[in-house]
This record gives sequence, C-alpha cells and structure tokens, in this order.
Amino acid sequence: MITRRGGVPVLMYHALSPAGTSGFGRWTLSPDVFESHLGYLSQEGYRAITVAELAERRRRGALDPSARLVVLTFDDAYADFLDVAVPALQRYEMTATLFVPTGYVGGHSRWMHGEGEGDRAVLSWPELGAISRLGVEIGAHSHTHPELDTLPPRAQAEEARLPKLLLEKRLGLPVSSFAYPFGLYDRRVREAVAAAGYTAACTMNSWAATSGDHLLEVPRVAVFDDTDVDSLAARLSASRGPARRAALRARRAAQLRARRRRTRPGGWIPAPGTRLARREA
Repeated sequence: MITRRGGVPVLMYHALSPAGTSGFGRWTLSPDVFESHLGYLSQEGYRAITVAELAERRRRGALDPSARLVVLTFDDAYADFLDVAVPALQRYEMTATLFVPTGYVGGHSRWMHGEGEGDRAVLSWPELGAISRLGVEIGAHSHTHPELDTLPPRAQAEEARLPKLLLEKRLGLPVSSFAYPFGLYDRRVREAVAAAGYTAACTMNSWAATSGDHLLEVPRVAVFDDTDVDSLAARLSASRGPARRAALRARRAAQLRARRRRTRPGGWIPAPGTRLARREA
C-alpha cells in the first residue's frame, strides 16, 4: 500500500512499445506493466488529474495533502500513446498530460537519431486532436527537443513560444503546461517558458509535487522499464519523504554545478537522446 506523507506524485512515462536499441530500453514500458500501474493506482483509490489541474489547485490553495491524487505524464508524443495508453486510461477512467515536441508531429523522433531511435513514430495533428477531445491535456515539449540550457536566449524563447502557438492554433485549445526536454533547464530557460505564457512546467526532479515547489519546476517521478507494481509503490512512497526531497534537491544543485563545468559525473542514467543528463533515482 502507498504511504501518503504529503505531495502529489507526478509520474513520467515515455514509450509503451519495445525499444529498437538497448540505450533507449530504459525508457520503455510494456503495455501489460502499464496496465498494472493503472490497476494498482485505481485499487489504491487514486484519482488522476492533469498538470493544468494540479497547477490550478495550487493557485487556488485547494491542494489537499490528504487527497488521493496522481498525475500521469507522457513525454515525446509517441504513436504508442494512442494505441496503448488511451485505451488503458479509458478502461480505468483516468486522464493524463501528453507533452508534444511540435517540430516532429506526424513524423519521427529525429532528435534521437544519434542513438538509433530516430524512426519512432510521433502522433499526427489529427491524432492529437482526437486525443485532446478525450480529455487528455496536451502540453508543449519544445519545438525541436533541444537541450534548452545550451541555447542562446533568442532560441530559448522561440523553443518555448512556437509550440504553444502551433498547438493552440491546430487544436483550438489553450496550452498552459510545458515539459523541459531531457529535464534540463536553468533560470534563463524558466524565464523564457514563463514569458511564453505557460503556467506550469515539468522537470525530472524525482520527488512528489508539494505547495513548496515552483509551478515552473514541477517535479516528476521517472518510470523505467523495470518499474513493476512493487517498484512503483516504493518509488511513490519514497518520493514523499522530506529527507529524500532534501537529498534530491542537494543532488540537483550539485549536478547543475557539474553541468556548468561540462563534466560528466559517474552513474547518471541518460535521458533519451541527451548528451549529458541526470540520474533519476
């Protein structure tokens, strides 16, 4: 049973179909295991909300720490979201937030060409429209999926502004949530995202979201290929512990310093496609 010690867990999924390379395998989950996650959360009495709803509850001061809430997020808008995630979510009457790199809509994951996963199909505009009409929140994941903290200010601003413009124009819906590609961001990136009009942005900081977290730094708990139900329960429980949050915050600060020095600390699990990413423990 999940122990609720404060905070709303925000889970981060990627692909729900087999990887073409061993490097990307860490970021895939089988359909059966995903279904078991939903069954477990349902059994525990959790209600899924979107990132936008989480942010709105925060702004209204209506985030009850005792409420059984969970946020399911999916990065990269792979085609398997429609084939696998949508039917499963409907079976359990749950929703999710899907983050879209708009430069690849209807195409393939070319940002991962270097690691042999550049041919993974990305959802089309009609498919995104159909998904949004089912109540799934559509968020932005930049336009070209770059490491935003390495770009000059003008390029950062465009990577934040353009996907919001495209998604809102093509889908006819407001877009208020953003996810930093590879989980990489700094103060300048956060300011660019805020200036583009987003009210929430997701990171890869692995602790449960609390009222103390900045809405443009919403933490998420990463889901890996070996995250079975027991592992999921353990990670969710651990994510709520204040000692763990403090330790992970300290780790993130150290990792940012290391990244600025362009060194590669040992032991990190690379985010898919990134040249220098952070470990999700």
